[in-house]
Amino acid sequence: MTVELLSEELQKIDVIRERTGLSFADARQLLEANSWDVMEALIAYENQTITSRWEVRGLEVVDKVKQLIKRGNVTNIRIKANDRIVMEFPVTIGVIGTVLAPKLILLAGLTCLLTKCTIEFDQLKNGH
Repeated sequence: MTVELLSEELQKIDVIRERTGLSFADARQLLEANSWDVMEALIAYENQTITSRWEVRGLEVVDKVKQLIKRGNVTNIRIKANDRIVMEFPVTIGVIGTVLAPKLILLAGLTCLLTKCTIEFDQLKNGH
């Protein structure tokens, strides 16, 4: 494998990981299954996920985010207030974030004290 080809594959994996929150191995597998076509891989991923929403108030957002992370089949979480995204992160980063930076989630929770918030989350259709 040439250095150029390897570099191109790594860039494609990075794009998939950034847009989906998948692990390196899962992003590579998704690309391989779609002949290394980034657009086709993203479409295939989108067809595997569904987006759900919860309406929350106040610090309830913190408990709900923790609940979503424990589920295991959630890939991305978005916290919205007044239809504006307050915070968005892939769950793999979210797990680290709840350990290293709980203040960020509390900030979103404090934002939701003033208004009703929506938590949107993407999860795999097949439950994996």
